[in-house]
Amino acid sequence: WTPAHVRAVAREFGLAPALAEQALAMARGVAQGEAAWAWDARQLSDWASEIELLDDRGELLRLDRLVRRAGTGEWWVLDHKSAAEPERQPALIEQLRHYARAVALAHPGAVVRTAFLTAEGRCVEVSP
Repeated sequence: WTPAHVRAVAREFGLAPALAEQALAMARGVAQGEAAWAWDARQLSDWASEIELLDDRGELLRLDRLVRRAGTGEWWVLDHKSAAEPERQPALIEQLRHYARAVALAHPGAVVRTAFLTAEGRCVEVSP
C-alpha cells in the first residue's frame, strides 16, 4: 500500500496519520501473515469480506472474511482481531463458533473451519 492509501484511510475514518500508519501495519500483518492464502484467488473457489448472514434465530451476523478453499472445499470463517491472544477469550471463541454454525446452516454438509487472524500475522484455528 502506498502513502496515498494511508492518507485515504486516514481521511475516510477520521484517523490521525500515526493511527492510519498503525492500521496499515495491522492490515499488512493480517494479509501477509500465516493466512495470506485467504487473499490468494488461486487457492480459493469463493471469497468475500464483510459478509452478512442470518443465524438460525434470524439474527444478522457480520463475518470479517469467508472463503472456500479450492482444493478441499472447506469453508473458513476468518475473524480479524487486534487482541494479542483472542484464543484465550471465551466470548470471542463463542462468537466465532456462532459464525461457524450460521455458515454450516447455509451450506449443509460442508466442512466449516474457523480462525482468528491477528495483527501480528498469526492464524489461530479454533476447534468447533
